[in-house]
Amino acid sequence: MAGCGLAPFALSAAFGTVIRNTGNTRGPMLTAVGINLLHVMLNYGFIFGAFGFPRLGLQGVAISTFSCRTIMMLVLAYMFMHAFERKVGIADIRLRSPKLFKEVLRIGWPLGVNSSCWMLSQMVIFMFLAVMGAKELATRTYLNTLESFCFMLGLAIAMGVQIKIAHLFGSKQWKDAYASAYKALGVGLVIVTVNAAALALTGRWFLGFFTKDPEILRMGVSLLALNIVLQPGKMLNMGFGSGLNAVGDTRFPMMTALFSMWGVATGLSYYFGLHLGWGLVAVYVCMIADEYVRGALAFLRWRQRKHLTRAEQRDLRQQSAADGAAAQPAGAANAAATATGARA
Repeated sequence: MAGCGLAPFALSAAFGTVIRNTGNTRGPMLTAVGINLLHVMLNYGFIFGAFGFPRLGLQGVAISTFSCRTIMMLVLAYMFMHAFERKVGIADIRLRSPKLFKEVLRIGWPLGVNSSCWMLSQMVIFMFLAVMGAKELATRTYLNTLESFCFMLGLAIAMGVQIKIAHLFGSKQWKDAYASAYKALGVGLVIVTVNAAALALTGRWFLGFFTKDPEILRMGVSLLALNIVLQPGKMLNMGFGSGLNAVGDTRFPMMTALFSMWGVATGLSYYFGLHLGWGLVAVYVCMIADEYVRGALAFLRWRQRKHLTRAEQRDLRQQSAADGAAAQPAGAANAAATATGARA
């Protein structure tokens, strides 16, 4: 049943992306908050038999996940149908333009490869941690939860600037689109760094909610200190990566992901963490290196303005062609007038 929840989850992500691109970011946000609260309540009910629910354990969690994802899909589908000037109907969903579908697929499949690379590489890294020991695996799992509080606001800024750059790019405001990535990066770096520093100072207290094991607490606190270094690199990667995706340059982030996620994050984690026996800290440092490598490459790509310059030149050619076509009838009319005057 958990596998069946993948389809509602994918449709929810698609509907949410379209809705956010129309400028309605509050609707998907409130929906996500509400569904997460419902998910927590249902999980509690099914796991512990509370609120009159049967005590089903892991099976109950699967039922809860599938139900919440389905409800979220239906709510976002309703928002999607009313997100435009007129209501979207069944006839609008039919494929009318194979050319448009081909263009969407050209931009979209590298995004899918990028996401898949991240998920698979993280799964392999967690396998390395499982080999290291249960405490290393538990520490990294707890850190995943705490880190989310650092980068979620940064991720929200990256998603927002992606929408803004896409709108500016579509309206041919090339300079504003280019500058927006830098402005968002400046704000995002401040936010994630402050959040990471605050978490490092209070990390032992937060980790105390999860465990009392002194070794896990020691490793967790050391990783939270490294998290101050990680978050700016993650923001650099998210900010410029979102900008590249917004202008349609999706293959470059895909290629850097294939190289860095597997070569730097996964490959070096195995070599330093397992082969040399340097442990969890070495794995975390390799993950930091991966974020900075991808972020630096995305930054250099953005500075080249490749897709922005190409779109601007294409627009100038189209304008020149249109001006030339408009000038031809006028020239023909002037020539006819001259000939008429000469005969007279």
